Formats: sequence, C-alpha cells, structure tokens
Amino acid sequence: MIKLRYSLDDNRFHLRFGYSTTYFSMAKSIPNALYHYPTKSWSYPNDPKTIKQVLNEFEPYDIRISPKEIPKKCGLLDDFLKATRDRNFTFCTTKTYFSHLFRLLMFTEKLPSNIKMMDIENYLDHFVIERGAKASSVRSARQAFIFYFREVRKQFTDLKFPKMKVESKLPEVLSAEETRAIFNALPNQKHKLLLLISYSSGLRVSEVIHLKITDIDFKRNMVRVTQGKGKKDRYTILASSLVEELKEYLKVREYNLLLRQSYNEMRANPWLFPGMKNRPLNIRTAESIFTNAAQKAKIQKKVSFHSLRHAFATHLLELGTDLRMIQTLLGHASVRTTQIYTKVARSRLENIVSPLDRIPNQKEKTILLPENKQKD
Repeated sequence: MIKLRYSLDDNRFHLRFGYSTTYFSMAKSIPNALYHYPTKSWSYPNDPKTIKQVLNEFEPYDIRISPKEIPKKCGLLDDFLKATRDRNFTFCTTKTYFSHLFRLLMFTEKLPSNIKMMDIENYLDHFVIERGAKASSVRSARQAFIFYFREVRKQFTDLKFPKMKVESKLPEVLSAEETRAIFNALPNQKHKLLLLISYSSGLRVSEVIHLKITDIDFKRNMVRVTQGKGKKDRYTILASSLVEELKEYLKVREYNLLLRQSYNEMRANPWLFPGMKNRPLNIRTAESIFTNAAQKAKIQKKVSFHSLRHAFATHLLELGTDLRMIQTLLGHASVRTTQIYTKVARSRLENIVSPLDRIPNQKEKTILLPENKQKD
C-alpha cells in the first residue's frame, strides 16, 4: 500500500510503500525528493505543485491520502466545483454535496479516481450505523455521489440506489402566544425586527438575512425575495403593523452605519440587516438570536429559526387563507409540500369530535329498580 502523510516536524509530506523498484524510481524522479533510510520513505516539501505531481504519479496505483492534509491548491475536487458552477448550483447545494464527497474521501483515504462502488456502499453503511444519519441526509449523500461519479466523472455510469422510505414528520408549531413571547424577549430592535419580518413574511433564515432595503415595498406592504431556495424570486406579504417600526429602524440603522463607516461606504451597504464589512448578518448569528429568545421566553418545544416560517403558514391556514395562496407566499414548487400544514392546523382539528365524547359519562351511576319490580 502507498501512503502519503504530512509531518508537522519537518513540514514535509512523507511517501511510504513496500519494496518496489518501480515505485522507488517514480518517487526519486519527483523534484526536491529526499530519501530517509531509517524509515525507508521519501519526503517532499509542503508545496502544492510538488504534492500535485506526487498525486498524479501515484494515482494509478491507489495511493492513500488524508484529504485534510492535502493543500487546497491541489484541487482534489476542482472538477466537482467547476461542474456546479457550470450548472448554476446554489451555494447551499454545492456546500452540502462537497461536504458529502469530502467525507467519503476522508473515510476511504483515496483519490476520487480510485473510489470503487464498494467504497461508496461501505461509507453509506458507516454514515447510517456509526454516525446515525437520518434518511434525508442519506438521500442527500446519494444525490451527491450520483451527480459527481455518474454525471461529472462518468466513473460509474450505472450508479443508482434503492428507494428509501420517506420520513413523515410533522413540524413543531409555535402558538400565537408563544410567538409573541419570543418577540417580547428581545430588547434589541434590530434582533426583534429580524424575527418579526421572518414570521410576518414566512421567510427562511437565509432569505431574511439577505433582504435589501430596496426589497421592502412600503406602498404595497410587500417583500421581494430575490433568489430564494431553488434560485427563484417571489413576493410575499409584510404586516402593516410593522411598517412604522421598520421605518424607524431604518433611521437608526443609517445613523449607526454613519458612526462606523464613511458616508460612501454606508451608501454602498444595501442589506436590511447589515453585518460586518458590508456583508449581511451572519446566518449563525441570526439562528443564535432566535435560540436565545426562545430560551428567555421559556419555550419548551423543540424549535429553531425555521419554526417562524412553520408558524406563519400554520396560522394563515387557521385564519382561513387558501392553501394555494400560502404555497405562493412560501415559494413552494409543489402544493404537496404546503399540505403538511393541514395536518397541524388547529382549526382543522377543532371541529372533529372524539368518539369518546359521544359515549355517556362513565361516572354516572346506573339507577337500579327495586328487586320486586325487576322481577315484574
């Protein structure tokens, strides 16, 4: 077996293999190679160009690596990244697929070209059994492998997996009172408005942090969502009760940016909820704001930032809003996705009477007739 490992002691990559005159000659031919007699290994400087040459030379011989140690400029998955750019994949999809592929390389310690079908099957077994991956995560990993190994590399033209049973889980829905308690737990105006707009318009966390000031239409009380999930634009509603508070926030926002930045830089910052260095608010920061607010409000349910979107859809349905309209506001491609809220909407369940309620009260005593009358 051929192994390439990085050593922090000398900042060099060390190549080890069993006795082979062929491997020895190949290792020696690579520039800046040093032979170590005690360990019978070759070493190379921590240079992307040199390491890439080592990988290219020994790729046909199933060299084992540690992907985390390989310099990024060696481009282990550059062909994957190029393919996602060519197909205009979203950042989230690219990031998710890359993560699955990189974990596969870490698990097998192989280059992509040396991956076998058995390696993928073993990794997926490990993913489920050892790491306890959910069905949705396994499906995502499968899609990543099919895209890369079947469509991009053409390595396994018949790569496919058996269908998995789809999990049917209902979302945990916040009541109107719980939602209000979360908002009231936030003294910071910016943080409070972040959650209020998410609930008011049914936005994903990635959508609300990327809102620009120009996306708010005060005249029509609407919010434009640009390049949401699936790279689709849509319009959704803005609560009229938020308009004045939002306008007041924009004045404070402008003043705060003036204190931090020059006038020209401030004008160039388009984000409704600005973060650092003219970037939008960080997604992890937004999620932490919600988590802290839910804890302060003493919410016992297992909820996340996305629960505001669930609450938006469920509460609209309970108010009698047409399901197709909710689908449009949420930006769902299929109404089937929206139909899950019919299973948790309280108004749909309130009108159903349990059969137990139709049975006479069990505590009522049966009136017995006198013994002589019973005989009659």
